[in-house]
Amino acid sequence: MFYEDRKLDSEETILDEIRMMNSFGSRTTGASGHREFVEWLKQKLNDMGLIVHRDLYKFGRWEERWGALYINQEEIHVSSAYPYSGETGDDGVSGKLIYVKNGDYKKAKGNIAVVEMKMIKKLPVGLFMNKRKAFPGDHGIVLGDGDLVLTSVLRNPNLKKAKKMGVKAVVLVWKGVPDQKVEDQYLPFTDQYMGIPALWVNETDGKRVLDGARRKEQSTLVLLADREKDALTESIYVTIEGRNKEESVIINSHTDGVNVVEENGAIGMLSMIRYFMSCRPERTLVFAFVTGHFRLPVFKGTSQATSTWMMGHRELWDGEPGNKKAVAAITVEHLGSMEWKDNGKSGYEATGNIQTEYTYMGNEQMREIWKMATKDRMQIRTVALRGHNKFEFGESQPLFEAGIPVLGLIQMPDYLMVNSVDREMDKFSVSLMREQLESLIKAALIIDETPKEQLGRSDGYSYFLGRTR
Repeated sequence: MFYEDRKLDSEETILDEIRMMNSFGSRTTGASGHREFVEWLKQKLNDMGLIVHRDLYKFGRWEERWGALYINQEEIHVSSAYPYSGETGDDGVSGKLIYVKNGDYKKAKGNIAVVEMKMIKKLPVGLFMNKRKAFPGDHGIVLGDGDLVLTSVLRNPNLKKAKKMGVKAVVLVWKGVPDQKVEDQYLPFTDQYMGIPALWVNETDGKRVLDGARRKEQSTLVLLADREKDALTESIYVTIEGRNKEESVIINSHTDGVNVVEENGAIGMLSMIRYFMSCRPERTLVFAFVTGHFRLPVFKGTSQATSTWMMGHRELWDGEPGNKKAVAAITVEHLGSMEWKDNGKSGYEATGNIQTEYTYMGNEQMREIWKMATKDRMQIRTVALRGHNKFEFGESQPLFEAGIPVLGLIQMPDYLMVNSVDREMDKFSVSLMREQLESLIKAALIIDETPKEQLGRSDGYSYFLGRTR
């Protein structure tokens, strides 16, 4: 099959659907905006004449309503709440601000702990990522990409310990990162419910907090949140039947997110579905829209949320008698991301570049397929990666671990987890998103014509220190 540009949605169509997605607001797992978005997706798929298969799940949901911090009745600006930390009553909790270092929460018992969170400037990227190749040119992994997410995980403040030590609440002060960059960051998004309220404060406003901690001033912290014991959320999938009934190609993304790029993969998949409905594929295409990426402690299964869906639908991929065999997979995430960075002078701003397109390749054959699929791109900045030291960022990981040769496109901009009112639209490019979709469709067409023996299996993880340049 040859790629036909006229069959791919126009930029206007894609942008209209992006705006509709944004209209639902924040789409954290099981939130009202997330549920409304999934219902809209189901309707779109039904309108295409597809049968929508559903998997319902129950989980314990937490969602912030409002957070505030006061020092002697002076209100301090709060950058964001710590997701699934805890909550207070309407009057909040009060106590002295106590500076805590190296997890020594014992001295803050009965009070409010203050912890500095210093940005990790030189991330040990080689422990997490391993570059296969880059094209065009030979650029490397951008060492600052993902710095806030990784810092929040690697320098985890251990809130459970704070609770155990009798601390009432925790204030986390960012250090070494622009105030604008940390605003509204939904971090970390990988923790269990902690049972102790915590708020983030930027470095500028944090100076007042640290001064208050030195003086052991009286403070009140308020974090109002809704909790739901048995919240409902669902994954959905549809299929486009191919001529070959025994083999499948899985195309997946997650539906939960907080802004225009995190996660717009479902919008991209709608465009891909419309394209492939106009030309019957050789193999059955399975489009999985999974939930739970923003609640990984509950849904991660073996690695990411897609693994929970996979365990419930082995008939679509494992190749056992009577089951389809997935010969390849494509993961669609964070499309249209432009690069914004702290330049050290004028602050946090656009660089004029597209965000590096980190693309996980299950094996060398998939790398060659992606290179062919992207050769006519106007905007491209690919770094091909191999799963490394048990890390593969994004929802391609469970497919890779199952031995399925995967192609996983995942841009990782600094604003990826920003839960802002405008959904970070000023950092999104619909023309880039359409180009990326064009490449993904071309890759799917090439995969559909490639014998399964040539597609092979995923290489498995590499280990030790990965290549970054």
